[in-house]
Amino acid sequence: MKKIFIILLLIAVSFSLYAQYGNPVAILEYYDDDIELEITGSDGVLLTDIYYGMDLEEGDTIRTSKTSAEIRLDPNGSIIKLSPFTVFTIEGLQRTPEQSNNFSLISGKIRAIASRAGIGERYQVRTQSAVAGIRGTDFGIISIPGSEEKAFVVNGLIDYTNTLTNQKIELGSGMIGDALAEVFQAIQASAEQMNELVKDVMFEQLDPTAVPGHEAASPAAEETPEEKKSEEPVTASAQETPSPEAPKAEEPVKKDPVESALMKALSDFLGLEIGTVTIDGSTYSKAIVQPTFNIGKLKLSLYLPVVYQTDLFDPNDWYHPDGNDEWSFGTDQVAIEDIAMDILSDFFLKIRYIEWGQQRDPFFFKVGNINNMTLGHGILMRDFSNDADFPTVRKVGLNLGAEGKAVGFETVIDDLAKPEIFGGRFFFRPIGKFGIGFSSIIDINPDTAAQTTVPPDTMFLTASADLDFPIVESDLLSFIFFSDIAGMVPYMDGQFKYDMIYDTSQTQFAMSNFRNFGWNAGLFGNILFVDYRLEYRYFDGEFKPSFFNSSYDRLRGTYIDSINAYLSNPTPTEPVMGIYGEGGFTLFEKINATIGYMWPWDKNGFSDEDEFLFEVEILPGTIPVLDIYGSIAYHRTKFIPTLLKKGTGADLTLFDAYTSFTGEFVYPLAPTLDLAAIVSTSAKTDGAGNIVYKNGYPEIVPVITIETRIGF
Repeated sequence: MKKIFIILLLIAVSFSLYAQYGNPVAILEYYDDDIELEITGSDGVLLTDIYYGMDLEEGDTIRTSKTSAEIRLDPNGSIIKLSPFTVFTIEGLQRTPEQSNNFSLISGKIRAIASRAGIGERYQVRTQSAVAGIRGTDFGIISIPGSEEKAFVVNGLIDYTNTLTNQKIELGSGMIGDALAEVFQAIQASAEQMNELVKDVMFEQLDPTAVPGHEAASPAAEETPEEKKSEEPVTASAQETPSPEAPKAEEPVKKDPVESALMKALSDFLGLEIGTVTIDGSTYSKAIVQPTFNIGKLKLSLYLPVVYQTDLFDPNDWYHPDGNDEWSFGTDQVAIEDIAMDILSDFFLKIRYIEWGQQRDPFFFKVGNINNMTLGHGILMRDFSNDADFPTVRKVGLNLGAEGKAVGFETVIDDLAKPEIFGGRFFFRPIGKFGIGFSSIIDINPDTAAQTTVPPDTMFLTASADLDFPIVESDLLSFIFFSDIAGMVPYMDGQFKYDMIYDTSQTQFAMSNFRNFGWNAGLFGNILFVDYRLEYRYFDGEFKPSFFNSSYDRLRGTYIDSINAYLSNPTPTEPVMGIYGEGGFTLFEKINATIGYMWPWDKNGFSDEDEFLFEVEILPGTIPVLDIYGSIAYHRTKFIPTLLKKGTGADLTLFDAYTSFTGEFVYPLAPTLDLAAIVSTSAKTDGAGNIVYKNGYPEIVPVITIETRIGF
């Protein structure tokens, strides 16, 4: 009977524990933008179906980019807030009193309000250099590997252990601990410091007062010595004593996730720009309506402009890009085919962009003004920009791709209304993840940008083959090996000029007879929050890696003269070699930056064919008081020669046709009113849309826009 009683008792206890724990899960309750949110399962596979209320499993890693996320633990009711640019892993969920809810913060910032009631309230959060033991506390953790490892407590008490030195401290309400400081100690923060710490991790959807044990804001007694000696951390009554310097708790926010997302979308839906823009030295006024839609992974923005000089209501006074009246919709044409093409062209010009996903996703596409159109690894086309001369010249391009387990494809078109540069890539994976690809891009009309008379129907045909092998490819760490070989053959006078790629005068086949080609090999991927690319390049003749790049649209006409000169005297040229490195990263969740450079050389030493890339984006809230934010993007070839005024750079400037440059600075005047200044460069064109040349190069003019942006 005793044995039976003990067995029944154990069953009852087990049933009681299960009833209290249930099946613990973490639930994704809220996010701003699922495009900026990535979730990777414990098997390293990226989850493609993200939605409000989805269950997150043990081993899942959540990576936020330009979005925040909120998670609720069930059944105990604790809540967690992930700030933008955070990588967070759910290591384990508590199922017995001896276990705990274990998490890893790889980088970024979180805030959690842990339940003070029931079973399942024990927590442990690990970073690279520290571990925090928590129970029933409102706390936050910051991890910037190698730079910052902090814990802060809004209300309650935690044990904070430095795993590098094995030191342990207690942090109470309003305290901060820094595991990377010279002295590992608890520091009392000021109210201003605490407010600064929590301002970007305030809960938007979940209600902090709904967390068990955090319902009341009434003060409680100071913790007693007996309470302090109890199991770590302290009891609920001790933790309810708020620090006089701790920030005030949030007011309850109760809103439906779908409704809040809808209201946010509606608030961002309409945008109005009113201001001036300088084009080709002439100043225009403008009024532009830009409705914007973000529906899941789909992003859509329209561009409805009226750009005029003196009379807003006179269509004849409006600016006509490339000489086209974009509001005529065929009414200024006569022939049926011209009417149809004009309607199509004017319709496409009203699209600023449509986007879904990104390259290497199972499916992605971009339509509209695109400044980073890339095919494959980029030896033929990388960061091609069809909006380099926007708004002087407006095009609607296409970059689309799909990938299955064994095969995939990509395609690019520079302008759907008037396609001139287009191509594609087909690839397959014969063994595991090892891939083989074949690409080709053609420019059927480079002579439209030429400064001299050229043979009719001139075209540039490029082709490449590539290898792709993801050694490791996950959200946290990826090393992808690649190698490409490519070449270019022009079409002139009704025939392909194969002499450009191979010396056909030689009777015996030899590798030395090949010319005007290039190849590369390297690695790209990411290490935590840092994206990288490192490659070796080799090229010869008129072919350059990333032949179709950000400046190609402006320079395509100059290539014709160079190719004609090469064909008239196709003597061997010295090959150019180089190392290209690129890194992109986010600093303190406030600044996004990318920098890249190719160091080239030939047998004579440093070559003029270098490449420099610099992009920086300062996010809102980075600069105190004024809160000015914006971005700068500068991409140039022949950078060092121009800087030093040597070799081919002697007659060049840092903002000529070899440069792609844009800069934007925004000053918020009010919550729905911004003052913006946009500076860029554009190739000067005549009334018919033809590029104007000066000293053998396209003439570049500044485009300056001052505008007021109104949000509704």
